[in-house]
Amino acid sequence: MKAVPEMHIGKKVKRIRAFRGLTQQDLANAIGKTRSLISHLERTGEVSKYTLKEIADVLQISVELLEDEPEVGLTNVNEAPTPYGNVTEAEKMIVQLQKEIIHLRENMARQWQLIFELSKRFVDKVDNDDKEGDPQKA
Repeated sequence: MKAVPEMHIGKKVKRIRAFRGLTQQDLANAIGKTRSLISHLERTGEVSKYTLKEIADVLQISVELLEDEPEVGLTNVNEAPTPYGNVTEAEKMIVQLQKEIIHLRENMARQWQLIFELSKRFVDKVDNDDKEGDPQKA
């Protein structure tokens, strides 16, 4: 594992936040704070322990990883642990799940189209049967 050069907490938060695809506003909303507070944190590294814990929870990492405790150390963010293994594995899983969602949506659209076509045929057939069976409608 490749070690990342020394950086303050704010830069680490910014890097991981961006990697997770979150904006400052997204992160602020998730923890009930303002975007300017997140901006200030990312520039200066100044943050309360409570807010840091909230941020770590949203980013799905440990506070220790952000604080860079000597026994933990910040590793390459691609190797940072997540609930699904490292980030690279999680990304692969996300891409696979997105492909499955697209496939399922396409299947669902085809099935709805088939239902629509069959319903239309049924209504047409019922109308034709009614006309053939009722001399007044013909």
